[in-house]
Amino acid sequence: MTDYTITRYNPYTDQELIEAVQKYADEHKIKNAASSSFCKWFGISETTIQRHFDTWANFCKAAGLSPRYSRFVNKEDLLNNLEKVWSELGRQPRAKEIKQPLSPISISRYQKVFRKNWYEICLEFISWKSGASVEEIERELRHVPAVESDTQFNHKTNRNISLSIRYDILKRDNFRCVKCGASPALNPGSQLHIDHKLPWSKGGETEEDNLQTLCSDCNLGKSNKT
Repeated sequence: MTDYTITRYNPYTDQELIEAVQKYADEHKIKNAASSSFCKWFGISETTIQRHFDTWANFCKAAGLSPRYSRFVNKEDLLNNLEKVWSELGRQPRAKEIKQPLSPISISRYQKVFRKNWYEICLEFISWKSGASVEEIERELRHVPAVESDTQFNHKTNRNISLSIRYDILKRDNFRCVKCGASPALNPGSQLHIDHKLPWSKGGETEEDNLQTLCSDCNLGKSNKT
């Protein structure tokens, strides 16, 4: 007589599954786990996780991890995540680097929310940190020095301050004006600019030691004075 009794093989407890995904994360040196990768590694189906924890996000939360990609994010979440990635790399991230394990949020999510290319998203990030508009930052990036400045001084650096250098100086100066202390985080409406201490027109170079963070008022007052 045929036995139609259904047996569930490898019946895991919640704790066994949690310990397994923690071991998986440790072995792969990641903080953000992907459901398909883990299930393939552990030899179970994704429905097993759903049966125990309802959703993958709930499972990761119980294990102290994050889902591989977060789908429910707003612009501020994305900008905060970009700041973490930028700081970890110590430079402007490339679009292809916005992926797990470095970033829990995918590049496609950035593009879907912002509807811009990666360079434009990085521009918006610097605008968010400095309080200056994207248009102002772009004007500074496109700034062409006067002809007499080029002929008078043999500059070894470019007048334009890249987004990467701009962020480095803002971070070094704690995202506040070095003269009056104004900061977009504490003083809504204040705008931060990157200034040449010794003006470019007077031979100053675009180097970290010659750059400083000034608010728009202090920068306007300084003009091209040293």
